[in-house]
Amino acid sequence: MQLDQITFTRFIAALSVVFFHYGMDVFPANIPYLQEAVTAGPIAVNYFYILSGFIMAIAYYRPQQQASFSKWKYWLARFARIYPVYLLALLLIAVVKYKTLSEDVLILPLHLTMLQAWVPGYPITLNTPGWSLSVEAFFYLCFPFLLLSIYKHGTYRLVIFAVALWFVTQFIVLMLHNSDQYIAKSLLHDFLFYNPIMHLNAFIAGFLTGVFFKGKQIKPLKNNTFWLLVSVFIITALLMFRPSIESMIGFKIAYSNGLIAPAFLLFIVLLSQEKGVIASALSNKWLVLLGEASFSLYILQKPLHGVYDKLIANRIELPEILHFYIFLVLLIIASILSYKYFETPMRIFINNRYRA
Repeated sequence: MQLDQITFTRFIAALSVVFFHYGMDVFPANIPYLQEAVTAGPIAVNYFYILSGFIMAIAYYRPQQQASFSKWKYWLARFARIYPVYLLALLLIAVVKYKTLSEDVLILPLHLTMLQAWVPGYPITLNTPGWSLSVEAFFYLCFPFLLLSIYKHGTYRLVIFAVALWFVTQFIVLMLHNSDQYIAKSLLHDFLFYNPIMHLNAFIAGFLTGVFFKGKQIKPLKNNTFWLLVSVFIITALLMFRPSIESMIGFKIAYSNGLIAPAFLLFIVLLSQEKGVIASALSNKWLVLLGEASFSLYILQKPLHGVYDKLIANRIELPEILHFYIFLVLLIIASILSYKYFETPMRIFINNRYRA
């Protein structure tokens, strides 16, 4: 099942992360009422998790061909998909931060094994975006067992578990995020916002939705395009008005642990069902290419920003907005080149070399 219209949304989400890290003070993020939406990087990562679960179901849920699924081939395919570029970005950062590595011998092993998100204090010690790949690796480890659970017991048990996990996760985040013990960038912060268990609800929700979608248990709506636009409006409003909502209710809320997963799932399903002009436009080959290159864009942003700062920003005096957009253009070009000439060839090589 090909869903090209969804692919470009990965680029938009990755772009939001870049703005979150490096573009907080440039247009359009510097417009007060747009900043929350444009720089919603941590929430965009949560969207990645939900979309990942959905796509995994679309790609691998085949109830009539259960015997054809091999967990070892699946794990190899996922390793080949994410690890080469992940390792490239990590090594680029490690070369620059060699003094930090010598001060703490755990940093490099945790990042090489993609375990950094499990240990508070370490998730963002090297390549900052890499923590989310540590989380994603855990999801990939779990996926064959989630699939097996569906095949053996149907969806009922997993739905109950997913709903319970969602409520428990939101309760833990709400209580601890608003407690006197919470301090930004503390060990508690790392547990709440980087630990893989705290994001598992999002992946499972996406997976179950994908199962229902592929099994044609989700019926298309009349006026699908209208409702798709409504879902975009809902997500945008939730992002833009989060500070106002917090002021109104009197406590902090975090969208980055699956709180607005229902809105994201509605959007993903409606976009997957879209057959009109929007789907056609988003399926343009250049937009699909940007979506495919979004992983390289996401994981290479920090090392390439370091290179840009050293070679260009520190030598040429320009307005901040110009530096940001020059960097962004160069990052997009580099991500496309990485996707076509490193990421894809390495994935093919690893799969062909070790699949047998």
